[in-house]
Amino acid sequence: MIDLSELYYPITAKPAEAGEVLPGKALRPYIRCFWGAAALPQAPVFEPEASPGHTAPLPMEPEIIIPDSCMDIIWEWDEITGGSGGIFCGINDSPFEAGQALPPSDRQRFAIRFHFWAVHLFADEHLRDVLNIHAPVEHYFTAFRRELGQRLRAAHTFAERIAAAEAYLLKRLEQGGRSNDSMMNAVYSILKRRGAVTAGELESSAGVSSRQLERLFREYIGISPKKTADLVRFQNVWLELYQLPLSAKAMQDLVYGYRYSHQSHLINSFKKFAGRTPLEALAYARR
Repeated sequence: MIDLSELYYPITAKPAEAGEVLPGKALRPYIRCFWGAAALPQAPVFEPEASPGHTAPLPMEPEIIIPDSCMDIIWEWDEITGGSGGIFCGINDSPFEAGQALPPSDRQRFAIRFHFWAVHLFADEHLRDVLNIHAPVEHYFTAFRRELGQRLRAAHTFAERIAAAEAYLLKRLEQGGRSNDSMMNAVYSILKRRGAVTAGELESSAGVSSRQLERLFREYIGISPKKTADLVRFQNVWLELYQLPLSAKAMQDLVYGYRYSHQSHLINSFKKFAGRTPLEALAYARR
């Protein structure tokens, strides 16, 4: 597979606190990152804080989770009881607040974040129903517990868990997961144009009808080609906003470069995915 990750780099609402570890070169076309107990999880935390007469943990601000177009497997286990389990988080199309605490000290967490175009290569089931879902891992990755879950628990360090995960993922790739060239050609077109792509352009790049392309995207990714393009465009806009100084000219450049009709169109579209205006999102990310 061509390394589509060279065209696209999705980020979280607080990139500096994401605690992400990149995979090895062989897996970068498929895996966005690993994260977990040894890295800062994307989920919000409750940290103990010194306070006169107060010994209980004080809650921090809930974490905002924005659509990053990725999908995650989050595996947790108890070091004392040996119990383990995990969830598969499908692709999101709206922001939400997460308020769960970090796992207790005797529990561990390890997560794999997949690029949206690659999940189908590892899953055992179609992805038609994964929009905004949190389902048991076994529903989509039937052998995960047997082939990797127990190895994660046996590993002593985060680096060892990454090594175990990479061995499992590379083995799955060698088994030759199902894919579709027309769908992947359309994904390439979306990423190449940074999400600012028309239905006609996608149909032309895929070489199939828009109706066929809709069916392929829903089976292999879980959402429509248009929504996929909208998420990719949002993430590219967010990355540029986060990396570059914000100014009136910069906003106009974004409007023009991403084919928005006017600045209000950009702001409203951004707010739909981020839950905040660009200025509010930047303030939150840097707080």
